[in-house]
Amino acid sequence: MLKNKVIILIHKDRFEYFDGVQSKIFQFVFQSNLIQDLEVIDEEQIKNQIKVFVETNKLIPAQILFIVSDQIIFAKAFVLSPNLNKPEIIEKYLESIPFEHVSYKIIDRDKDFIVMAINKEIFTSLKRAFGLLGFQSGGIVAQSQLGEIYKNSQTLSSDIVRYTISHLDSLQKQGFIQEEIPKPEKSNYRGEAKPAAEKKPVNPMDKYRLPALILVFVILLGTLGFVVYKQNTPGSRANPVPQPVIAPAVISPTEEPILEESAPAGSPSAQTL
Repeated sequence: MLKNKVIILIHKDRFEYFDGVQSKIFQFVFQSNLIQDLEVIDEEQIKNQIKVFVETNKLIPAQILFIVSDQIIFAKAFVLSPNLNKPEIIEKYLESIPFEHVSYKIIDRDKDFIVMAINKEIFTSLKRAFGLLGFQSGGIVAQSQLGEIYKNSQTLSSDIVRYTISHLDSLQKQGFIQEEIPKPEKSNYRGEAKPAAEKKPVNPMDKYRLPALILVFVILLGTLGFVVYKQNTPGSRANPVPQPVIAPAVISPTEEPILEESAPAGSPSAQTL
């Protein structure tokens, strides 16, 4: 563990950096192309800008405690009751936070409990950027954990630095939980969360499967309807084609030739003398 201690107070538009070696506070302003409205825009550029920040100010690797300003923390108190399903209430509230990845913290009190949540990506982006340069993370805590005196402070003052350094171990134990949103069972009253189900990769061909099945079903239904129609419809009777009737040949009797009887040859007529 690194001996040098660093405190970073994260605001909406910047963070303040206290360096224990130089006993000096530096500021890093979030440009709109890096972080905007608590959303990480370009993590690679964050890494590049943090490297420039460290090299320009001659900062040496150290253990960092991140403090989140209460102005960028989502928090809500819930009154305790006999029929209250605490895990379910926590889950529903965390799901309402407008960020994809959320870090949260539960503060239990006598009559109620407070759910606090932040955008996890801001913390993890800064943690990775400093980690590439040899820095180590000592956790992340809410500004309100510093006590009533410092919870509304707008800047990282020397008094906050002294208090944080002197209570470093206890503050680290009050850090935000870095797990994803829990999925507790409704019947589980101990607050134990079920692990989120692993998402299966989406097959891009799945979006064509349903239309193809519908098309095949329509074709089969049409074919079946045609077959039923043909079976139940009487066939058309074609007019018979008249066949030629072959009449028997009529044989007429052969006429016998009429023989004319020739007159008998007479004696030559007497010639007139």
